[in-house]
Order: sequence, then structure tokens, then C-alpha cells
Amino acid sequence: MLLGTPTQSVSIQIGYRDVVRGLREIGLNQNSIVVVHSSLKSFGHVVGGAETVIGALLSVCGTLLMPAFTYQTMITPEAGPIHNGIDYGVAADNLEAEFWDPSLKIHKDIGIIPETLRRHPSAKRSDHPVMSCVAVGKYASEILALQKLDDPLAPFAWVADHNGDVVMLGTSHETNTMIHVGEQRAGRKLFTRWALTSESIVSVSWPGDSSGFPAIAPHIQRFVKRAQIGAAAVQRIPADDLVKITQTLIRNNPTALLCNAPDCERCRDVRANIRS
Repeated sequence: MLLGTPTQSVSIQIGYRDVVRGLREIGLNQNSIVVVHSSLKSFGHVVGGAETVIGALLSVCGTLLMPAFTYQTMITPEAGPIHNGIDYGVAADNLEAEFWDPSLKIHKDIGIIPETLRRHPSAKRSDHPVMSCVAVGKYASEILALQKLDDPLAPFAWVADHNGDVVMLGTSHETNTMIHVGEQRAGRKLFTRWALTSESIVSVSWPGDSSGFPAIAPHIQRFVKRAQIGAAAVQRIPADDLVKITQTLIRNNPTALLCNAPDCERCRDVRANIRS
């Protein structure tokens, strides 16, 4: 999935200045354009909670982009395209699916920090019914306007093309959406999914599984800037380098960064598409 496993929480207390100090330690400043993946509990105890982390990010960085995904809008049809990374059939979850709305809360698995940014008075949000993004800063409107139903990764690609960075606050590469940009540019096709809107059921493009993404770590090690904020391991990765290395890995080995879980429909069908 697009989710990851946060660093284990311990009894450490940090505040606003600690977060600012850690962000500056990895070289961020007002010229920085960043995609942030985060886990609040990875820090330990943050005085002021997610608001403190958002305040620090906005004070340090020039443009901030976060995923605002709403998996709760998705439904599964009884049938659809082959090799689509999904097992069709009437799913029980369909009965609990929610209609997309710009005010819909971010899915709980994405975390409280992005949800806190969504509620910020300066925040803007794209209107993708599953993979919307939220942004604040100089380039927020420009970035978000690029996202389409069939091109959900466009905001992340923009960051890679404009010298931006991926910042990981206590999360693993399983959360690293930028790697999907590299997959797409290496030729991996996106899947199709379906979501509820107030007007109709719409089809959207959907990336592959991210469970195998931690395997990229040794290949990007020389580019990563690291710091520690409380109990959280913090990483800053140049987005363009990350995308290009992903492309190289996949072109050299078409199954690179796929997981080996026997029940993973997406990696199963990526392999099927390679064979065909």
C-alpha cells in the first residue's frame, strides 16, 4: 500500500523549537519545496501535538505538500479489467463507502499531521476523490491544479521536477509516494479504481503496492540527509534523484521494488503485465 510503519514511540518530550532545529539540520529553508510523510507518534510526546509539527514545517519551508488520501470513498465492482491488481466481487466495504467531498476527513491511516494541515486556514486541497493532496505555500495552487483523475501523481512529479525534496518524519519508504512517480516514468502502468462522488461513480488511476519500497534504501543512501527529532528518524531525500534511481532500478530489473507477499494482488498483476 501507500502506507508505512512508523518508528516505535518512546517516552521523549519535544517542542516546537526541537522540530524546527531538526528540520534546519537536514538543510530545509524558505526556498524548500517538500513532500512530507509523517507519523506523530514516532516523535514521542510532542507538546502541542500535530499543530506543533505543522507550525514548525510552515515556519521553515517555503511550500509544503502532503497526501490527503481518502480511501473510504473507494468501491469494488463485480467485474473489471484483467491484471488490474484487484480481486473483483461484491465487497462488504462497499456498503460503508463515503461520498467524496472537499471537506471529507483524510483517511485515518494517512495520519493526524496531514489532517491537521488540511484544517489550516491557509491550506488548499485538490479535488481528486481518492488521492487528493493538501498544500500551503508559494506554489500550492500551481501544484494542486495539475492533479487529474488519470494522473494522481502529477503534484508529486512537479516537486521532483522543481528541485523539491521528500521529507520523512518517522516513516519508512512504504509511505514514499514519490517512488510511484519513478515507477510510472519507468513504464509501469497505473491500475484502475472506482470512487463515489456526489454525482456518479468515477474511475481513477491508482499506483501499485509500496510494501517492497524499503529495498530502495541502499541505492539512495548517498543522497539522504538525516537527523533525529525526539524518537523520530528524519530523512530528507532529493525528489529528482529518488525518481531517477527508481527508474534505473526498474529498467535494469522490471520486478524491482515489488513485494513477494503471495496475497498482494497489485504486485502479482504487475508481474503478469510484465510477462504479457
